Amino acid sequence: MKRVKFTLLSIAIIGAMCSAFATKMADPVCEDCPQYYLSGNMYYPAGTFGETYDCDEVSQATTCSYYKPDPAGQPNYYAPCRFGTYIHVGININDNNQVKK
Repeated sequence: MKRVKFTLLSIAIIGAMCSAFATKMADPVCEDCPQYYLSGNMYYPAGTFGETYDCDEVSQATTCSYYKPDPAGQPNYYAPCRFGTYIHVGININDNNQVKK
């Protein structure tokens, strides 16, 4: 009886550890991360999808927005997120260069 309890307890512990690692290692969904767009060779904050920018989905060959999959480990690496052509929709109120005074 003790051997059966020990076996079941061991399986439960190993299962819990595996599921903890599986949920921890999941990649973030790119739409939930801050978005950037590429202009020349520089990346700029894109803002909020649908409010300050949109993607023309007719052209799927180009990348519309990028995100940082690992901002702490690789702060200068940007991965593609949305595809299409970047379209600036509105004024980003956080950018002082675009706000009229």
